Amino acid sequence: MIFDLVGESKNLIALRSVSEEGNRRVVEHLVPFCKKIGLHITIQGPGNGLASSTSLGESRVAGSDDAANDANLIAHSISLGSGDLCPDGLALVTHLDTVPPGDLKLWTKTAGDPFKAVIRGDKIYGLGSADTKLDFLCKLLAIEEVGLKKIKIPLALIGTFGEERALAGARLIRETGIMHPRFALISEPSQLKAVIAHKGILYLKAVLRAPLSDRRGEGRAERGVRGRSFKGKAAHGSMPHLGENAIEKAIRWLTAQKEIDLVEIGGGTVHNVVPDSCRVAVRKSKTASKRIAFLKRFLSLMETARKFLKTHSNPAFDPPHTTDNIGVIRMLAKDRIEMEFDFRLIPETDGNDLFEIFQGLAKEIPGASVEVIRSNPPMNTPRDGELAKRVGEAQAAVGLPKSFLIKSGNTEGAIFNDLGAESIIIGPGKSVGNIHAPNEYNDISQLKKAVEFYAAFLRQFC
Repeated sequence: MIFDLVGESKNLIALRSVSEEGNRRVVEHLVPFCKKIGLHITIQGPGNGLASSTSLGESRVAGSDDAANDANLIAHSISLGSGDLCPDGLALVTHLDTVPPGDLKLWTKTAGDPFKAVIRGDKIYGLGSADTKLDFLCKLLAIEEVGLKKIKIPLALIGTFGEERALAGARLIRETGIMHPRFALISEPSQLKAVIAHKGILYLKAVLRAPLSDRRGEGRAERGVRGRSFKGKAAHGSMPHLGENAIEKAIRWLTAQKEIDLVEIGGGTVHNVVPDSCRVAVRKSKTASKRIAFLKRFLSLMETARKFLKTHSNPAFDPPHTTDNIGVIRMLAKDRIEMEFDFRLIPETDGNDLFEIFQGLAKEIPGASVEVIRSNPPMNTPRDGELAKRVGEAQAAVGLPKSFLIKSGNTEGAIFNDLGAESIIIGPGKSVGNIHAPNEYNDISQLKKAVEFYAAFLRQFC
């Protein structure tokens, strides 16, 4: 065995790979293991550059110095220099980045340090334990157990960057056309149940450029400023009913006040996490506040959107309708407010209609604009297709129930669908109420079962 699963899980959690910071250190750590089981290495960076090598130290990734902190690790059985790294083959995909940890005080199981893995009974706690770094280790051990030379189908073990930031790594794979697999197993925590379909996503940004409404006495402004903090409850952005949105709380409070202007506001970390905190600073003002008028109109349009969303439902999903989440609000400089928010789209919801609703901000509020950051389609793989059949057989072989689920979130599976692959989402760990929240954990027994499942799946190609 190339490593001890539990010990190496601790090491991987300790390596920070928050989306905004990059996943390069995790990639560097994993490359020797990939080489040890006979895989060739290609590193792909966000500058669209490719670098193939037998040692990571020889690789060069195109792009800026900051961008070089991001990298797709593609470990493949096809020889170096091939035009297609997984022709009509099998892609095993795990994203190596994580969401930000949020309020460290809430990580009570790890004594306030989400990067220090703690084992309690069968559970291993730490950021990325379920979503999804440890899954890469399970796949490595499964390939080693089966033996790479015995696997007859072209194989690519992929660790992506930026999944929590608009699926950036997977999108780069699609844009560069470096592989065209026939099958793709995409890791997300599903307790090793197969997800064959999921919602789409519409990810938007609203911006206001407006200075303080009343500039008089600005030099003495700090004396008249008062702050207020709002607390919520974190949850995955696709399941907003499980959380409590602190940004929305703050906006509702601001719009209920009179004769104030907004001086500062900040809340949330990423669009796909329900924010658990938001802080505002206000000052008295006799002049009508353009900033608060912007927030009030935004909230009004969100209510309009929510009424529109209630007109369509699909019982195959949980929740059965399109959901929304206001994930981030921040103030840049002193005259720019940005909000990032998203919708998880059931097939019956037209994202264009939602975008048009929010165009009301640009039409009605001077200095306001709305833009689409990302729009991803839903994923759909036939339950009677070849991949679903093979996954079901592997589940049965290791004593797992054969089951097919539909997921509310949006994943890299839709990207690999676009590449022509049958895609299924499957991985160890619990999703709902666990990921994108403090005290994220995985079951050690589930990680070991994942190794068994992947090995059983791979043996079908021997």
